Amino acid sequence: MKKVSVPQVVTTAEAIESPLPAEIQEALGELVGAAREGLLALSVGVGLRVVHELMEAEVDEVVGPAASAPARRAVASPRSSASAARSENTVKASSRRSG
Repeated sequence: MKKVSVPQVVTTAEAIESPLPAEIQEALGELVGAAREGLLALSVGVGLRVVHELMEAEVDEVVGPAASAPARRAVASPRSSASAARSENTVKASSRRSG
């Protein structure tokens, strides 16, 4: 069985004098980069979800909840009607303005 050495506590000055090996510094740099990317992705995801919820609440406030979808349909004024040609088909359309 191996003996485990007792950890040593060093001061900041001692730690600066004996830097970590290059392989360990590189691995720590990659770990820090991955953590930053993960935190950024998490932050962006949470922010987008909050904006989505705020926009949904505002839409519900202005036009009513989504459960009453038939009430949310746009209806053109039946004051006048016009026809619009699209290729060879003629489509009836309602217009508020008479021309």
